Amino acid sequence: MMIIGISSVIGNSVVIISRRLKKDNTGNNNNVNKVQTILITNLAASDMLMAVYLIIISSADIHYRGRYSEVAREWKKSFLCSFAGAISTLSGQCSVFTLMMLSIDRAVNIVYPFSTNRLNSKKCKIILAFAWLFWIVLSFLPAVNKLKFAEISYFSDNYYGKESVCLALPLTRSRWPGWEYAITIFVAFNGIGFVVIAVSYLTIFLSVKRSGATVNRRQMRKEQLKMARKLGLIVFTDFCCWGPIIVMAIGSEMDWMRIPDDIYVWAATFIIPINSSVNPYLYTIAYMFKCKVRQPAVVQIPLNTL
Repeated sequence: MMIIGISSVIGNSVVIISRRLKKDNTGNNNNVNKVQTILITNLAASDMLMAVYLIIISSADIHYRGRYSEVAREWKKSFLCSFAGAISTLSGQCSVFTLMMLSIDRAVNIVYPFSTNRLNSKKCKIILAFAWLFWIVLSFLPAVNKLKFAEISYFSDNYYGKESVCLALPLTRSRWPGWEYAITIFVAFNGIGFVVIAVSYLTIFLSVKRSGATVNRRQMRKEQLKMARKLGLIVFTDFCCWGPIIVMAIGSEMDWMRIPDDIYVWAATFIIPINSSVNPYLYTIAYMFKCKVRQPAVVQIPLNTL
């Protein structure tokens, strides 16, 4: 977990820095690429939070190794465990929301290439600011009981500390305080998010299929389709992360399957880190390659020809 966390921090840092430093040479599609840059930078920031979570959990594992049974209760009730669980939730939800925006933006630009009612950089920043504020509140709300001056009776004083990996995933039929809250966040919102993403890409597919015979229109959409394919790969990795969680949560809630208690450890070790560790390398390599290809050649003109 430590190696995955560190590699994710490095990868997402490269994404954020490269996206801010590289100049945009996209001509008429300048605003489209500005929005994409903002969204992918935001996605990298949310993935980096997951990397921080992995580093915290792996550091605790190293620190308590060999004596965890003696300090298990203390660790689960600690503020650090609740903080790790909160940033894990914040990371996952902001990541899914950003992918929703990316998918909708691609669909609008491909299906309605001449529309003037598109997402611009200003609107994008405002929406993301409200989204981050919304998910910060919802993610840290269950941890408020750790503060001496506040208490929410709905949550226990150990919402994120049910398991050693500090995750509040609704993967069992245990009716712990706040289980409805967890189902709403992890199952309902993520499920709706992936439905929106699926509909967006289905719309792109149908639109391209209908206009396939029109050469000029197909040429005009070529760049947008390249973006959509790259983002589709990122969406796929995110689905590999949250898809199993949603399926297990629904299966457990409907009593279709019995989920072992140690699934939390497997989820924190193998399932959840997939998108935060793989995504930065996917879109960094693609972005750097694109910039390299688009870099114009410098032509020197002798002065005696002028």
